[in-house]
Amino acid sequence: MKNKLVALLVFAAAALILGFCLFQMFPASQQEELSDKSAIVRPPALNITKYKGIWMPAIREVRIALNDIDNLRLDGINIAAIGIKICKNSEFYVCEDEEELRNSVNEFHKNGIKTFLVMNPAHPDSGIDPNMPEASGKELFDNLTQLVLEWAGISEKYGVEMFCPVNEPQMMSYGNEKDVSDWAQYILPKIRKIYSGRIAFEVQGAENRYNLTGYDYIADGGLTCTKDIVEHPEWIERLIEEEMAALKANYPGHKYLFFGAGAFTGPDYYWWEPVAPENMKNNPQGWPEDFFNLSFESQADFYDMFFNITWNSTEGYIIPVYKGWEYRNKPAEDVEPENHCFQTVDVWFWFNSCCLAKKTAGFSRGYTEATL
Repeated sequence: MKNKLVALLVFAAAALILGFCLFQMFPASQQEELSDKSAIVRPPALNITKYKGIWMPAIREVRIALNDIDNLRLDGINIAAIGIKICKNSEFYVCEDEEELRNSVNEFHKNGIKTFLVMNPAHPDSGIDPNMPEASGKELFDNLTQLVLEWAGISEKYGVEMFCPVNEPQMMSYGNEKDVSDWAQYILPKIRKIYSGRIAFEVQGAENRYNLTGYDYIADGGLTCTKDIVEHPEWIERLIEEEMAALKANYPGHKYLFFGAGAFTGPDYYWWEPVAPENMKNNPQGWPEDFFNLSFESQADFYDMFFNITWNSTEGYIIPVYKGWEYRNKPAEDVEPENHCFQTVDVWFWFNSCCLAKKTAGFSRGYTEATL
């Protein structure tokens, strides 16, 4: 018995020594890498005064962004909006790799960028047709509720900065603003019970009037530049001004984000992109096929105009970076910035276009965390 006890003590001592040696062999960073991939990385401690973000509607864009993370930081991006791609058969479900989505939140946090999760049924694989009978009332919203609450809980667990319960809600109850409003008010307190971050509600154009009392942000989507900017820039100025005015009129007292506002330059990756020339043939408005297909220079001009008009009226911008809308590797990236605008905003943005470069000395390069 005594010999067995001695042997047990010797074994325990050896195990402790071995464990200590292994601990010394691997620095803390490597120990973290060896841990479970699902371990949660807390969000960075940024004091954000203006959101400067990118919108990635699916995992493909998330992968591209994570491979470009150093440049995103240099661009001054402080928040990454990740689409949780959802589909429907008998029930709603997430139709991309959920573990990869959660790990992407960790990766952005690890690299000093906050996150914004958006439940996204606005894609052709969703199984939703705005003309289907289910999309004429609250049925789709009722079916979506449980999945929204599940991801609100995940957002709380991972320290996500902002959460949006649905992208393009008009698809879920087509032409029925009351049903959208009712669901928005129904789901809000349920989200608040499990999620302590900021809650945004996306409206696809400020002309859509919903009851969004209690939401932290109205995320206004759908603003898109046209070729009119070349010969009639004043028309695009008016378009932007009217959208800002409609937001203030229809949602007074709210805080606003511009979500997905952009200028399409092509080529198109997604066959379903509605503004791509191939999909503009025989459009009911009679517009030219290339009505939304802009040059790099016009894209830059649009953003210059857009920021100048809206800067003081919004809490930030979430810019689309999926194929055809992206800003990387375009000529305006090399435009020399002008230093006369917004001197308090030091070195921040992304869009390799003169519009952003003109906005502040740091739009094209640099990253100063203190001024984010």
